[in-house]
Amino acid sequence: MGPRKRNINAIRSRAIEDFSSECLTCESILDVAIVGGSLNDYEVYFVREKFPNAKFQVLGIEDSQVFLDLNELGSIDREFDLVLVTNVIEHVYHHENFAKNLLRLLKHDGTLWCCFPYNDMYHGSPDYFSSGFHPSYVTKLFERNGGFTQKSKIISSRRGLLFTHLLQDWPSEFRYNHPLIGQILWSLGLTGNPRPPLRNLSPRRLLICLYLSMVSNSFTTNPINGCSAWVKVTKSKM
Repeated sequence: MGPRKRNINAIRSRAIEDFSSECLTCESILDVAIVGGSLNDYEVYFVREKFPNAKFQVLGIEDSQVFLDLNELGSIDREFDLVLVTNVIEHVYHHENFAKNLLRLLKHDGTLWCCFPYNDMYHGSPDYFSSGFHPSYVTKLFERNGGFTQKSKIISSRRGLLFTHLLQDWPSEFRYNHPLIGQILWSLGLTGNPRPPLRNLSPRRLLICLYLSMVSNSFTTNPINGCSAWVKVTKSKM
């Protein structure tokens, strides 16, 4: 069964739509690296749906994964058609090594999909070094280390940005589209997820949700309300 649309992070959902249109139009993807993520990532579901024979390798720092410290130069004796890196760079402090390591994983005709926050709230797990990046920064980073950015984009939403910073939360699609009723159903544990603390029904939070329901929910690429961004990278032709 595919991911439940109702519970997908609304901002992430837009990035996944872009990923599908940008990275899954090729004829074949056989080998996929998931860097800093897991086999439960939504991108994995869509790759499997389009390319059922694709093989996946999870690279990270968990015990169940092949170890790859992106802060230190290292090597994995394997190259991939597709390298997925979602919301990882803000947890890395050595960006030059980050770029070098990722490009070493990429076949010469492969694609690197790097999605990252543009303006985010604090979140651990385990390190956190930046609230976000402009795509031009990440583009220059990969260019300095042998990559070429084919395309980039900012995902912008006034409602999404306020959700993140006023409620310190990444809303699901349902809560994003229906802030007040979504907050109530979510806080009562009626949306299929574990029930969060009832303090989410405080008058202050409900008033914020009422306000959010009057804020535009449209998505644009205006950097003023930027929430997330991505770059699509290949290796530079020598």
